[in-house]
Amino acid sequence: MPLFGYHGEDMRQPLGLAEMTPVFTLILIVAVGILLRRLRVLSTGDATSIRKFVFNVSLPALTFISLYSNPIPMKALWLIPGVLTIQAVGYLTFRLVPVRYRETVFSGFLGNTGFMGYPVVQAILGQEALPLAVIYEQTHSFTVLSVWVRKNARSFINPPLVAMLLALILKRVALPAFLTDACRLVGNSTSPLAMLFVGLNVDLDFNWRALIAAGIKLALVPAMALALTLVLPVAGDIRSAFIIQSAMPTMVASVVYGAEIGLDVQKLSRNVIVSTLLFPLTILFWARFL
Repeated sequence: MPLFGYHGEDMRQPLGLAEMTPVFTLILIVAVGILLRRLRVLSTGDATSIRKFVFNVSLPALTFISLYSNPIPMKALWLIPGVLTIQAVGYLTFRLVPVRYRETVFSGFLGNTGFMGYPVVQAILGQEALPLAVIYEQTHSFTVLSVWVRKNARSFINPPLVAMLLALILKRVALPAFLTDACRLVGNSTSPLAMLFVGLNVDLDFNWRALIAAGIKLALVPAMALALTLVLPVAGDIRSAFIIQSAMPTMVASVVYGAEIGLDVQKLSRNVIVSTLLFPLTILFWARFL
């Protein structure tokens, strides 16, 4: 099983509504999550349990089986400088703007590239493109923790990262079928559970002031990614994954991270909500550029 390889440059035509059906399915699950919370069938406490299972079990399983089973194109490493460039612009802006605008910039550059990014990339590009999503997400997470939040080294160790390292170490090892099948089966639960988690946490309390942060995250950042694809030697699925991951809404954990550096939790929460609510519309727009 080759470590680096590729299935060729993807000559995929712009996606139409039919090709976006898997994304509509994910959006429907989000809506079901909202409904279940409204009907009090599930609560935010249940959402916490779902989050723990996804982050600690199903997401690592999906990460492992995706990297273990699929070739990793050498050109995918160009995603790293792409992500770092966007984050550098975001952090520099964050440091330069007046303090009252910092929540807006913070929310605008921290994307939900794990919980939502993996399912959406898988839905649009397929299982074989997930290693690309992993590279983007791990680079993004490293930047968030090391630059934005300035966590200690121990904070970088997390289940998805461990799964990624194990997959790369064992990539040339023929693992038993029952083990890989188990990882695949558990990993396949990530998409519906992650979307259900998002739905259970969405509050429909819309705030117009949060539109600026949503505009940065859902319009400016993916536009930057699109512009970078004209400079970086990326094409096909690599280019598409870069744009899709950049178009994700604000990460839920940004509220926690922002609180640690003294930002307003209420503002951050509204920014997460508004960007998540608008995401289904904006992803349809950016899908035209894939």
